Amino acid sequence: MQVFNVGALEILFILILAFIVLGPKKAIKTARDVGAWIRNVVRSPIWREIVHTSSEIREFPKKVMDDAELSNLIAELDLSTEEVKKILNQTRSETETTLTDIETNIAQEIYPQPSKDSNPVEDK
Repeated sequence: MQVFNVGALEILFILILAFIVLGPKKAIKTARDVGAWIRNVVRSPIWREIVHTSSEIREFPKKVMDDAELSNLIAELDLSTEEVKKILNQTRSETETTLTDIETNIAQEIYPQPSKDSNPVEDK
């Protein structure tokens, strides 16, 4: 529960502190006065205007994005990015395959394997 951005534990701490500082009779009267003041503030048209303006400010970035259709543009860019990633992955895979083939060919050129038809030299 948040009231004026103050949680329940903070409110409890303030009440205990007020009870200790003001004493039981003054603490009750002060709590009644503070409650009436908060009720008047919350019911006032100024408070309603502040809450309305605050919600407009929170919604403003979304409204701007909707007006500029940025969400559609972002979705298109995401799709394009995925396509580019797929193409790059495919190209990388093809390049790795080609590189492996080249390495194999070079290894065969450098270290040729003897053919099965040739007779090994026998020591006598």
